[in-house]
Amino acid sequence: MESIARDIRRGIAWVVLPLSVVTLLRLALEPAYWNVRYVAWMLMIPAFAVAHLLILRRLSPLRTRISLLLNFAAISIGYTSIGAALRSNNGWRADAFIYSVDKWVFHGDPQRFLTHIQTPWLSTVTIIGYMGFAGYLIYLFLSEAFTLTPATGRLQLGLMRLYGLGFSGYLLLPAAGPAFNHPELLPPIHHSAISAGLQPLVLAHCSHVDVAPSIHAAVCAFLLVWTWRRHRRLFWFLVPPSAALLLGTVYLQYHYFIDLPFGLLLGTWAALSVSHAKPASVLPSPGAAG
Repeated sequence: MESIARDIRRGIAWVVLPLSVVTLLRLALEPAYWNVRYVAWMLMIPAFAVAHLLILRRLSPLRTRISLLLNFAAISIGYTSIGAALRSNNGWRADAFIYSVDKWVFHGDPQRFLTHIQTPWLSTVTIIGYMGFAGYLIYLFLSEAFTLTPATGRLQLGLMRLYGLGFSGYLLLPAAGPAFNHPELLPPIHHSAISAGLQPLVLAHCSHVDVAPSIHAAVCAFLLVWTWRRHRRLFWFLVPPSAALLLGTVYLQYHYFIDLPFGLLLGTWAALSVSHAKPASVLPSPGAAG
C-alpha cells in the first residue's frame, strides 16, 4: 500500500508543478485572464494536491481506492475547468500557428490526403473509435484499482505525468482545432447516418482549447504500451479500435495532424517511464501487495 501512495504523491508533483507554472505564465502574458473562472481554475490545482494528501494521510485499501477515483474524476473536472478558464477571455489562440506548421510539414493542408478515403463506413468506424476513448480511460484508471497490485501506483504515476503535461500543453497552446477554426477550408466529411448523428455530440463536448497535444493519441499510446507489457492478449484486441481512434482525430477534423505525433510521444514516454512495473503474470497476489 505504501508503494502505491508513494507513486501517487510523486504523481501529484507532475500535475501541480507544470500546471501551476503555465497557468501563472498565461496570466502574466495576458492579464485579462484575471477573472473569476480563471482564478477558480488556479485554486483547483492546489486543491487537487491537498485532497490527495488528506486522503493518503492514513493508508488503507479504501482510502487508496478513493485516491484513485479522485484522479479519474479530476480528468473530467480539469478538462472542463481549463476550457472554461481559457474561454473566459478572448485571448491568443494557437490555431494559426499550428495550422501553419501542418502546412509547412506537409507542403499544404494535409486534409487533402484524406479526401481519397472518405466513405460513410469509415466515418462510422472512426467516430466510434474516437468515442471509445472514454472506455480507454475507464479501463486504465480502474483496471488496477480493485486488486491494488504493485503496478497500481506505477500506472497512476504514468497517467498523472501524461495529464499534467498534456493539460499544460492546452494552456501553452490553446487551440480549437480545424473543425472550429477554419471549417470553410475543409473538405466535406462523407457521413453515415451514425456518424452524422454522433458528430454534433462530439463537437458539443469539445472545450475549444484541447488539441495540442492530442491527449486522445497520448492515452491510446499509453494503453498500448501498458497492455503490451502486462496484458498481451488485450493489446492485440485493442489494436484495431486504437487505429480507428487515431485516424478519427484527423479524419473527423478535430485535430491538426501535428497534434498526433506529440500526443503519441507523450503517451509512449509516460508509459515507458513506469515500464519497470512487472508483468501481471509475475506480480505477487493482491494479499501480498505492500
